[in-house]
Amino acid sequence: MAVVYSVTVIAFLVCIISTPFVIEMCKKHGLVDVPKDSRRVHSKPMPRAGGIAIFASSMIALLAYYLFTMNVPSIAFNRQFLGYLIGAILIFTMGIIDDIFSLRAKYKFIFELAAIIVVFIFGVRINSIGSLNLGWFAFPATFLWIITIQNAMNLIDGLDGLAAGLTSISALSLLMLFISTSASLEAIIITAAIVGAGIGFLPYNFNPAKTFMGDCSSNFLGFTMAVVTILGFSRGYTAVEYLAPVLVLGVPIFDTLFAMVRRAVKRRPLFAPDGGHVHHRLIKAGFSQRQAVLILYTITSTLCIIAVSLITLDVWKLGLLVAMSTIFITCWIASMIRSRDKQGDETVNNNFKEQNP
Repeated sequence: MAVVYSVTVIAFLVCIISTPFVIEMCKKHGLVDVPKDSRRVHSKPMPRAGGIAIFASSMIALLAYYLFTMNVPSIAFNRQFLGYLIGAILIFTMGIIDDIFSLRAKYKFIFELAAIIVVFIFGVRINSIGSLNLGWFAFPATFLWIITIQNAMNLIDGLDGLAAGLTSISALSLLMLFISTSASLEAIIITAAIVGAGIGFLPYNFNPAKTFMGDCSSNFLGFTMAVVTILGFSRGYTAVEYLAPVLVLGVPIFDTLFAMVRRAVKRRPLFAPDGGHVHHRLIKAGFSQRQAVLILYTITSTLCIIAVSLITLDVWKLGLLVAMSTIFITCWIASMIRSRDKQGDETVNNNFKEQNP
């Protein structure tokens, strides 16, 4: 456990220290997102590749673990980790190219397919679901899961702190599950690094944000979450318990499936951007950015509680997730009250101005 905590702390410290430097680098080199359509909810140019710090801090934490354990066979990384590392670098490279040059969908797909083939060759694969052996369908199942989760995390990254927060909550829940079930070492350590990096990035990304994470990070996080769920649930569970990773990642999965159905009905390209995502709908319903994000945090925490309950009933783990949900609900209510008070003050001021021109 001490090793897991160390990886999380290293990733957290590196991310929270390095993010300001990444922000300045983005500004210096023109890596900023300028609001130019109705889908954007920000009103001023924003550094759009701050998530470079998430990738860098995760890799540094994993490298530190590797260097300290490489001569201890019982806790050293295996070839599955090497496959993940190569795949993650491919996905990050795709994302950073997209952030700079706006990569076309077909080229993104080539990167994604290459990364999935790599991890599959190195042993990261869905071989069975419960007692059902997939056989030749192992690759299609692995491909479908990874590409869905990766793109789901990319699509959900539409509000300040949303993707980073959802990933942190989901990763923390998965980490609890992996430790409780003695999942593969790779799943535990990689997830621990993501927890630290995600939490370290949130102070700069939560509303009002100082930077966006960018496609380089949202794709990397989605790819990583897909891989760790395969690694963590590869030792065999009942079919019901395989619902756990689906629940933990329920918000981005639902949003992506709903977007695909919506675009298919409207006969639009599946990956064409639009303003119909769940976070856009919450904003249109009258919630502020912060309120919308806290609502989705709370839903994710609730789904994580259910997921943990499916596999383990450890009181402290459920208690921590319940406490997280309570905090998010309290913050949301407080945000609602502040918003209404502010609107009331503005109404009073406007009435006073009208009566006293």
